[in-house]
Amino acid sequence: MRTKVTGVTFSNEDGTSRASIIARMTESDSICLERDPYNMYDSNAVKVCVLMDGVKQQIGFLEKGLAAEISPKMRRGAQFPVSIVGCGIYYERPYCEIEIDGI
Repeated sequence: MRTKVTGVTFSNEDGTSRASIIARMTESDSICLERDPYNMYDSNAVKVCVLMDGVKQQIGFLEKGLAAEISPKMRRGAQFPVSIVGCGIYYERPYCEIEIDGI
């Protein structure tokens, strides 16, 4: 399933800009999904993270409906391989599109 990462214009809890992380990404970077069960807005929230220079950094979230579908599966141990389809800055706005296998 192909989907866009949401929340890419916000900053992370540590103050890092998701937009600046995405601006440095390439399609060959490693990307993963991580449940965020203590998210104050959605207990099914799923973070999208990238591994750059040995450091895992959040770049956004899965869309709420998709997260509600796969978060319970992840809680039971399911893993979903993820790859980057496209990423960067488009009209001064960050974007990241990913492909999730196994859905």
